[in-house]
Amino acid sequence: MADASATRRRYARLHFTDGEVIVTPKDRYIFLISATRAAEACREAVRVDQRVRQFESELLVPLHSWCKARAGKIRACYLPLPVGHLQVFAVTNSPAYDFALGEEMAALERELARAGWRVGVSQLPATDPATQETFFSPEGALEVYADRGPAPAEGGE
Repeated sequence: MADASATRRRYARLHFTDGEVIVTPKDRYIFLISATRAAEACREAVRVDQRVRQFESELLVPLHSWCKARAGKIRACYLPLPVGHLQVFAVTNSPAYDFALGEEMAALERELARAGWRVGVSQLPATDPATQETFFSPEGALEVYADRGPAPAEGGE
């Protein structure tokens, strides 16, 4: 019978007064840092993880749901790499600007702002990918939503 204490995980306890510690992750790269910096790195890792989860739950999920609820009007939605603030581009199914959808987008911006997100939401009427690239680079952009159905015929809605 195996010793139960041999299979238990051992945890290292770091105290600010411990001086320097050696940290060896799975890749075997060895870090020699102060206990204070190791504790700060742990705190930062937890903050980053929380912020990513918050980004997903408070921004990506509501944005995807909002687009999906308007699938008849929106073909795709992109979130390019941020430059100062987040900018969302919703590509519609219609080649004409949809004023009612524009009002809904403004309401979405306000809702996201109340949740603490500084986000601009723009409507791009249906067009070819080359024209879309004048607004954002699809390389590196996060595709939040896409309706993979057939593209609308020219002069649709």
